Amino acid sequence: MESLSDCIVEIDLAALDHNLTQLRAQIGGRQILAVVKADAYGHGAVAVSKRLLRRGSAGVAMLCVADVDEALSLRAAGIRKPILLLTGCPAARADEVVHHRLTPVVFDLASLSALGREAAKRRKPIGVHVKIDTGMGRLGVPLSEAADFLDAVRAHRAIRVEGILSHLADADDRDFTRRQIADFRGVIGTLKMQPVPPCHMANSAAALTNDAAHFDRVRPGLALYGYSSTRRKLPMSLRPVMRVRARILMLKRVPPNTPISYGRTWVTRRASDIAVVAIGYADGYPRALSNQGEMRVRGRRAPVVGRVCMDMTMIDVTGIPGVRVGDWVTVLGQDGPRQIGADDLARRCDTIAYEILCRLGRGGGNARVYLNAD
Repeated sequence: MESLSDCIVEIDLAALDHNLTQLRAQIGGRQILAVVKADAYGHGAVAVSKRLLRRGSAGVAMLCVADVDEALSLRAAGIRKPILLLTGCPAARADEVVHHRLTPVVFDLASLSALGREAAKRRKPIGVHVKIDTGMGRLGVPLSEAADFLDAVRAHRAIRVEGILSHLADADDRDFTRRQIADFRGVIGTLKMQPVPPCHMANSAAALTNDAAHFDRVRPGLALYGYSSTRRKLPMSLRPVMRVRARILMLKRVPPNTPISYGRTWVTRRASDIAVVAIGYADGYPRALSNQGEMRVRGRRAPVVGRVCMDMTMIDVTGIPGVRVGDWVTVLGQDGPRQIGADDLARRCDTIAYEILCRLGRGGGNARVYLNAD
């Protein structure tokens, strides 16, 4: 059925399957902790999670989200698989975390104490993953405090250490990554726990290109959705899961010296055919692509002209035959033999593929549809 929306985000679940299979082949028998935070990078956390989990033992062992609210939305959808809270547990929400059997990452004593009290009160032991900062400079226990913090965790009878993790700051920098891995191994080597809990450090880039960072589990995010942040050549092919299309709302022939859009930043040099497309920055299309981006119409390239507006963008379709009002324009994804990738758009506006996917996938006026959902 043709969509009634003027802007649609297509999520190809068969491509998600393909990427998961490729990842599993690369990491051997290690378990996958699938990162589905930020609404699965704009792909829809519930649908993506259910698709990943339907594969049973060939799927994922745990889902990773940013916070409690993201986790509760998965629980409300009937997902009972373990869920890791990457940004930890605020002390005020310890009761929800224990009640819904979520698995928080811990790195500070205040939340640890709140979790311990709540778990003991409810007589519901809770599992946690302890985060060590080996060089990211973000969340995590400093290396010098790791041993004392782990002792503090073990002092809570109702808390079980079910994992130890760290996070890579720059997976493409071999020397810095090697140092982070060595520091992480050093912490693991000092543990007084037997057996040692599962350890994990590898993001998508390391999962794809650095076996030394794999440890017991890996935490892919971007690679599941068909992209990689690494500059190295990948050992496998990934398929972008998201495609974004928008309709042409108006088509007009304008004379030379006609300014287009706010600020008159682009002026026609010749008689031109200008198409108004139903997507703008409110829909997640970056304003930084003004006079920088491109879309594809009937298999042909059409540059963005003038400033991107809140819910419309203009493209120059001069010389493209057969263009009509109502035609679909490819904003992101495959169009015939060519593709506009999230990384392509990111380079044009000095950002990263993560941001492009999150913005377009969660855009206010976009209708999300799932392909190959059987």
